[in-house]
Amino acid sequence: MGFLAKIHLSCFLLSYLVAFAGEVFQLVRQRSVVTRWILLVAGIAGLFAHTVYLMTRSTNSQLPPLVGSSHDWLLVLAWLGGLFYVLLVATQTRLAIGLFLLPATMGLIVMAMFVDDVAIDANRHLAAHRWGMLHAGTLVIGMGSVAAATICALMYLLQYQKLRGGKSILHRIQLPSLEQLTLFNRRLVVCTVVMLTVGLVTGFILTRVKPADESSTFSWTDPIVAGTTLMWAIMVGTLSWLLTRKEQTGRQVAKLTFVAGGFLLLTILGLMLISGGVHGTTKASEGNTDKSAAVFPSEGGSRLGLIP
Repeated sequence: MGFLAKIHLSCFLLSYLVAFAGEVFQLVRQRSVVTRWILLVAGIAGLFAHTVYLMTRSTNSQLPPLVGSSHDWLLVLAWLGGLFYVLLVATQTRLAIGLFLLPATMGLIVMAMFVDDVAIDANRHLAAHRWGMLHAGTLVIGMGSVAAATICALMYLLQYQKLRGGKSILHRIQLPSLEQLTLFNRRLVVCTVVMLTVGLVTGFILTRVKPADESSTFSWTDPIVAGTTLMWAIMVGTLSWLLTRKEQTGRQVAKLTFVAGGFLLLTILGLMLISGGVHGTTKASEGNTDKSAAVFPSEGGSRLGLIP
């Protein structure tokens, strides 16, 4: 089993890329059993390598992937995308959802290369507390839901354009019906609001249950805190609009969800890239912390050792 520990992030990224190439190939060629099996094998291989990679990192850090680091957190989100893709390929023989799901999954994997991948002491407290795991779990599901809602909205708009007629490459893409996409979209928006609400509430609770000798990392000026709060507020507004307006069309719902969801994803993921990870934890900052602690040894002062 030693070779499994050598699995690199590029292994499952390439597997997903092969599956995506197969999805694109089906646009110019007629679907066949052979192509479907290639997609299924590539998806399963990628999901297997993805799972082993996360398990190996979890074993090395002694932390669950959800709280191990920003790198692991993003890969858990990407893992959910890979899992849904394999399930869809296995159960849906005609739908081309992989054309939309796989790019999002691969984008998260690439992004994970540019955020912090080192566990810190604060993460161990997060993992040990029941609120910590609930906080991390609901946030990853909430982010996954808003991404899925955005993808559903995009598929709705493309399906709507396809049904308007005219010769287009869209006629080669098999998508769910407008009714199904509208239903999925509404449910995903509700799921997003619920999960992000629980995630924010548990985050606030965690600031009150930290050990007395550990300083709180919560701050309203934290880019991730501010971005997630903004995302929650906009999705609550979107949900309120969906529930109160009876005359809105499925196309209006799709447009609103696509614009709101796309903007919020770009905002929150962009903030993660700029700040280096969840709550601004970067490798560089950790290095500076270590150096500061060496120059100013801690003697019962602050956790960073800056107060003698």
